[in-house]
Amino acid sequence: MGRLLAEVGWLRLLLLGALAVVAMGKVLELLLARPTLQWAWPVAGALVCWSGHRQRADLVFLQTASPEFRQWLSVEYVLWLLPFWGMLLGLGHFAAALAMVGATALVPYVPLWQPATAVRQRRSVFRSEAFEWVSGFRQTGAWGLWSAGLTGALWQHTTVVPAVVLGGWSLFITACYATPEPLPMVTIYGRGAARFRWRKLGLAVGLYLLTAAPFFALVVAGSAGWAGGVGLLVWGILVILMGVMAKYAFYPQPTLVRLTQGGVVLVAVLPLLNAAYAPISVAVFLGLIWKSHQQIKIYWHA
Repeated sequence: MGRLLAEVGWLRLLLLGALAVVAMGKVLELLLARPTLQWAWPVAGALVCWSGHRQRADLVFLQTASPEFRQWLSVEYVLWLLPFWGMLLGLGHFAAALAMVGATALVPYVPLWQPATAVRQRRSVFRSEAFEWVSGFRQTGAWGLWSAGLTGALWQHTTVVPAVVLGGWSLFITACYATPEPLPMVTIYGRGAARFRWRKLGLAVGLYLLTAAPFFALVVAGSAGWAGGVGLLVWGILVILMGVMAKYAFYPQPTLVRLTQGGVVLVAVLPLLNAAYAPISVAVFLGLIWKSHQQIKIYWHA
């Protein structure tokens, strides 16, 4: 981990640390203003840990080496979220802190769905081009989440629920781009790094708009109107673009990709809490354009 962090560089770590401190400050401000939000953190913490748990490459090894590995993983995940449940304890939200610890400790015991290997999938252009979406939706059960979000948004269409669902869906889609594909799947596009990147970004935005269209329609039909709906949709497109570029900014190292995408999520959420942080998002967006291009063009010997 130390070697990987050194590869990130002290300047990027300093910026990422500053953003994390700002985000924690905004979380603290929200908890002080609206104490009922304390119950969102056990759910959010468990989902974040589950997302990382299902992508671990050492699960098969752990099952072979130590049959009781889930107990150790529970301790590891609880310690990773120490700043968050420690904040809840500091604010006196003891029940929410205990719920976060309990929910996080149960993550390693949640069964992971394994696709049947005996069934041969039919090859298609869509599976080849949008493999992140195909594998990501299959591994996470995203269609179930999408259906549940649509049901909730229809049920509460006159409230802010459709906007919350659209924002959550935008952040969730970035998880599909958390695992770098093998190098032959990158260099098979032999027309250069720029053409490859535009192809990936265009496909990601197109599929995002297709899946987000029902949520957008409900947001527009609700109290937010066209202005709020278009603004939230543009924000979601920027999130998807930054998530894809973060994937290739430190390609092919998955740990650095996930660290960068974590920073992208922080940068994307901050302007929603306070518009004064919008210039930071713009700066990060431009930086990702440059960094992803510099990293990916290496494989075309440019």
